[in-house]
Amino acid sequence: MNCREFRRKHDAYVDDTLSGVELDGMANHRRTCERCAQLDTRIRRALLVAHNLPTIQPSAAFSERLQARLRVERLSLDLVRENDGAFMTRRWYPLSASAFTVLAAGVLAAAGLAMTVSLSDSHDDVIHLAPVIASRPESEPSVLMPPTMVAAMPAGMPLWPAVFVAQQAPWHFASDAAGR
Repeated sequence: MNCREFRRKHDAYVDDTLSGVELDGMANHRRTCERCAQLDTRIRRALLVAHNLPTIQPSAAFSERLQARLRVERLSLDLVRENDGAFMTRRWYPLSASAFTVLAAGVLAAAGLAMTVSLSDSHDDVIHLAPVIASRPESEPSVLMPPTMVAAMPAGMPLWPAVFVAQQAPWHFASDAAGR
């Protein structure tokens, strides 16, 4: 078991809802991994503290005071209940000077951008190039290997034997050396 799997299954481990094999694996990992053991200890201590907290009992007048305060807050915000139970404000609060400035700057920037884009779409600035036709470049004839020799080679042969190159070599070098 690794640390990620331990953390993923830790809730079930604390609740004791894992199978026996998984419980043993979690316990063995907790014994061998210091970080996971510390995590387990912290979580178990936090659960003990939470379970031992006293129960909070609100006073009898709490509900009435809460409802009265909510009514006051609704009236101060001038809210009206709609048919679906949601609240909606009736008053419109004017924008502050800074909010109005930011809104106006945004509208002007959007208008400037739209104007720039619309003016740059004129067809006078389009550059027209001549069409390009792809063609195979002409191969330069090889001194050592003429095209007829390449065509005569069997397909799939990765090596070019030196014998074929030597057969095409000029004979006068051999005859000059022998004649002297």
